[in-house]
Amino acid sequence: MAIEALKLIGEGEEEGRKLIEEAKESAAKIIRDAEEEVKRLKEKARDEEKSLAVEISDKYAKEGEEAEEAIMKYAEADAEKLKAIAESNLDITVNIALEKTLGLV
Repeated sequence: MAIEALKLIGEGEEEGRKLIEEAKESAAKIIRDAEEEVKRLKEKARDEEKSLAVEISDKYAKEGEEAEEAIMKYAEADAEKLKAIAESNLDITVNIALEKTLGLV
């Protein structure tokens, strides 16, 4: 009877060791899987960050180009107005200069 009890204790200990080993292996696998998932999520986040940065950059570049076009249109229109004023004053200026030069004033 004592021998059988010792035998059962030994088998129980062996079974316990196996269960502990299986639990360690299971825990190690869970940790590896979690680390791989974290790595995958970090990589995905980096890719999304790069994509978002490009998207934002493109958006602001387009807005900048649109603003540049608007400014250039305004500047060209303003330059044309100033040119027209200058051309209209040119005849008057030339006449006044000639009158002063020739002493007609």
